[in-house]
Amino acid sequence: MSINRRSIQIMSSTGSAMNAQSPPIKADSYYGYTDGLHTIQVVYDQYVGRLRVQCSLSLDPAERDWFDVSLRSVSGNGFNPLGLIQYNIANPANYTEAYTFQGNFTFLRVLADRSHMGDGLTYDMSYGQIARVILSA
Repeated sequence: MSINRRSIQIMSSTGSAMNAQSPPIKADSYYGYTDGLHTIQVVYDQYVGRLRVQCSLSLDPAERDWFDVSLRSVSGNGFNPLGLIQYNIANPANYTEAYTFQGNFTFLRVLADRSHMGDGLTYDMSYGQIARVILSA
């Protein structure tokens, strides 16, 4: 059996959205791969906020089927013991970061979360954006 791996863009620019969520993306286990290895590349553009990755084991996930996956950056930046990546308003930057996580997940999604900032609804230009997220599985 030949290995047919893929890399796809799973989220485009968050722009001025306070919170954004990618659509559910088929993950490793959906295709029958058993190593469960996933890597995402995130391109930040002065982004301030949180980044979360959620996965599901269901073939038809409902909202209750999603759970957070702990992220550890390849470079060691930004890891939070809660499993999310949080970027501080005191140090926004333009850079690219990669995160690798493992599990036999059927679906995954990415969330940009700024509900904890300001009033949680009003975007400020100083919050920046996530330019894109790419998955390699």
